[in-house]
Amino acid sequence: MNRIALITESSTRQDSPMPAYRFYQGSRSRWVNNIIRYMEVRNFSEDNIFFLSVFGQRIIGYQEIIDPYPVRKWHPRKDECTAFAEKVLAFIQQIHPLPFVEIHTGKTISDPLKRLFDEKGIEYRVYGDGVPLGAKPTWYAELIENELTQIRLKEIEREKMVVSSLIQFQSPQEASHLIDQFENKAHLYGVEANIEELKKLLGSYRQKKKDAKKAYEAFNNVMEKEDIAGEFNKFLLNVQSLAELHGHAHFEEIKSRFGQSVAKLRLYLIKHNYALMAEYSIFAALQRMQIALLK
Repeated sequence: MNRIALITESSTRQDSPMPAYRFYQGSRSRWVNNIIRYMEVRNFSEDNIFFLSVFGQRIIGYQEIIDPYPVRKWHPRKDECTAFAEKVLAFIQQIHPLPFVEIHTGKTISDPLKRLFDEKGIEYRVYGDGVPLGAKPTWYAELIENELTQIRLKEIEREKMVVSSLIQFQSPQEASHLIDQFENKAHLYGVEANIEELKKLLGSYRQKKKDAKKAYEAFNNVMEKEDIAGEFNKFLLNVQSLAELHGHAHFEEIKSRFGQSVAKLRLYLIKHNYALMAEYSIFAALQRMQIALLK
């Protein structure tokens, strides 16, 4: 939606010419400071922000250079504010299509603007309407905090999709990378339990891989001593699992001739299966984590 913001001038101003958004800011201009900050955190287009000054009935661009001008001791008269509101209305009616108007001013300006906008069918919102003047800085500070929270939530959602995109092969290596890179942010993504599960599974997997490696080395040492002619080694070309070992047509014969090697091979294959099961558990856990990231 096309949107513009109208911001009140500040009675506390700088004493030298400068862009409007800086001219109206100062240590005693907390309300206007926070209005401007609210514009900034939303990335509101500077081209669509205007300051309203009853003095000289001016509509001032965000970056427009302003020379210092007198501070009024009294509030402007009602007829003066009405005339200025009509000028603001004419300015807005030149914009096509008609914009939604944010009004960030006091009642002396907002009340006549509301009447005119209602008459002309211009959509608007008066920010802080009904909030006492002294409470407006705090009210805007809460708006800013809420906006920053929403921005952060959107950033977290984007980050969650990035993390999810890294889960491609559901491998132990991916699990290790995710833990290293995102453990400190797991609470933001709602996957703390998933990360803890992965850490436990990864630890178990690594231990089982070590056990399998140790069992393989023991098997290999025995086989080298027992299988001098390399016959058992040829037999292994058709054996990749316990099922294939026990189902082989010559298993009993091989077992009787290479008993120690067969015993060590069995132990290795069992340990290897445990490692595979641990890897499958990591695969499933990564899938659960990917689903959790979508919530």
